[in-house]
Amino acid sequence: MTANQNLAPQSSGAKSAAWRQRRIGWTLTIILTAIYLSYLYLVIATPASMSANIGGHFTPGLVLGACVILAALGLSFYYVAQANRNDSDREKRS
Repeated sequence: MTANQNLAPQSSGAKSAAWRQRRIGWTLTIILTAIYLSYLYLVIATPASMSANIGGHFTPGLVLGACVILAALGLSFYYVAQANRNDSDREKRS
C-alpha cells in the first residue's frame, strides 16, 4: 500500500484551495526572484554607485540588500497569512 492510498479523497473545494495556495506560492516566488535579480543586476552593472558612502557606514548596496531581505520577510508573512486564511475557510466548510 502506498502513501497516497492512505489519504482520503479530496473534495473539489479542497482541491481548489490547494490550487489557489500553490498559485500564490509560485507568484510570490516569481516576485521575490525578480526583486533579487534586479538587486544583483544593480550590483553588477553599477558597482561604483552601489558602494558609494551615503552617510556613516551605509551604502546603497547595503540599504537595497536590507530591502531585499525585508521584501522576503514581507512576502513570507503574506503567504503564511493567506495559508492560514485558506485553512480556516476550509475548516468552516467542513
